[in-house]
Amino acid sequence: MKARIGIMSEKLIRIRLLAIAQRKYTPRENEPKVWYTSINAISQILRLENIELLRLIDAERPDSITELATLTGRAKSNLSNTLKALSEKGFVRLEKSSGNTIKPVALFTDFEIVTDSELENHLLQLQLTAKSAA
Repeated sequence: MKARIGIMSEKLIRIRLLAIAQRKYTPRENEPKVWYTSINAISQILRLENIELLRLIDAERPDSITELATLTGRAKSNLSNTLKALSEKGFVRLEKSSGNTIKPVALFTDFEIVTDSELENHLLQLQLTAKSAA
């Protein structure tokens, strides 16, 4: 389960999203689904300990955050915060089980960081075309 993560300026990410919404750009099949503005931004969420956590979740398939806390030796509250952050970024899914139990499911365990100057140039061209048409 590999996630392709793109790095592009915030300006270009906005141009891309608008072009998709306006049907002026169709993302390629192999294009990243997740975008960040810098390696630093990625490294804040995909620290080694979080990647190891995702791999542990995938390997052990715990039925609850409590079970995962036991497996990791981490405090449940600390683990809950980490899982919430990973969930917000789309790297883990938190499924409600019986009662109040929440089951973590790793969506990705491997990561590929992509920069694409061809895509960036194409998006800049779209923006220039839109400005000249206006």
